[in-house]
Amino acid sequence: MLELDLPTLVFQIVNFLLLAVVLGKFLFKPVQRVARQREAEVKTMLDQAAQDMNEAESLRERLAARMGRAEEEAENIVRQAREEAQQQAWDILRQAEAEAEVLRAEMWAEVAQERAQAVAENYDKMLDSIIELAALGLQGVVTQAMHDDLVADMVAHIWELGQTDRPRVEAYRRMMAGRQPVARVYTPLPLSEEQQRTLTDTLSALVNRPLTLNIETDPALIVGLKVRLGDTVIDHSLQRRLLDMRDEVDSELERWLQG
Repeated sequence: MLELDLPTLVFQIVNFLLLAVVLGKFLFKPVQRVARQREAEVKTMLDQAAQDMNEAESLRERLAARMGRAEEEAENIVRQAREEAQQQAWDILRQAEAEAEVLRAEMWAEVAQERAQAVAENYDKMLDSIIELAALGLQGVVTQAMHDDLVADMVAHIWELGQTDRPRVEAYRRMMAGRQPVARVYTPLPLSEEQQRTLTDTLSALVNRPLTLNIETDPALIVGLKVRLGDTVIDHSLQRRLLDMRDEVDSELERWLQG
């Protein structure tokens, strides 16, 4: 039979209780305190990370909004610049027309009949200078939109011939009947594929046979097109308008001299 040594047993129990008290005071409690501190630090870090993520998302949304506004402002600036450039080009053209009118009025008012011939010689040079200066000024400010407008006007004009000038249409068809089906197209600016297809269809309908385009660049036209069909030229360019304006003024001068 196992005999129990009561004093030894009591001593062991006391030692165990003392050890539990010492461990609880000097080990378990500090460990629990450190654990609670670590838990608080982790919670603080998680809260800070969530706050940082919210701030980053808010910053991203603000940046996206700014980018959207910046793109819209950029589009507005480009559109305004194009409109101003186009308006400036037409202003130069109107100014050239106004200067030609002023020059003509001054000639009628200030030049006497006996000096008309001498004035006329200088007048031609002055008119040429005005037209050249206007052309140089326009070449610097014309836009693709102005060119596209004149191309569209030319196409519309050719289609209207079928309704308004059938004899002229028949003359084109007779002229091209025995020639190569090629139209020489002169343009100062590039033509889009759609413009080329539209122009091909329009000219083919005009001569009543399929045509191909031979496109050449001619910066002197400024904007618009010039098309050669056989021996005939269809000129719908800004250069042609300037030259027509010069011819009109020159014709009036010639009539005045003869009168």
